[in-house]
Amino acid sequence: MRASVLWAALSFYCALAMAQTMRDPTRPPPGLGGMQASAVQAPASGPVLQSVILSPSRHAAIISGRLVERGAYYGDALLVEVAQDRVVLRTGAGTQVLKLYPGTEKRRPGEVRDAP
Repeated sequence: MRASVLWAALSFYCALAMAQTMRDPTRPPPGLGGMQASAVQAPASGPVLQSVILSPSRHAAIISGRLVERGAYYGDALLVEVAQDRVVLRTGAGTQVLKLYPGTEKRRPGEVRDAP
């Protein structure tokens, strides 16, 4: 009896020693590791367009957490235009365009992007 228990324990420990760790199925492939320093963007220093609200009766935007209607002021800037992907603010110094997705640009299908 004692020999069979020892044999079973030895077999168990041998199986543990030979076992391989399982790969995490949710882990990205090796080539896609963590984000690189160049991919991290610095936080914006000015106003940030977070959302636009377009309806037949209302044109508004959420700028840096504040709801601003078209024709209303955000600080000293007047909200003059609200589009699907951008808004235009006008100040005494000129105009400022805030884009909803600042890192993207619209292209035609099949158009090749210029290399950086």
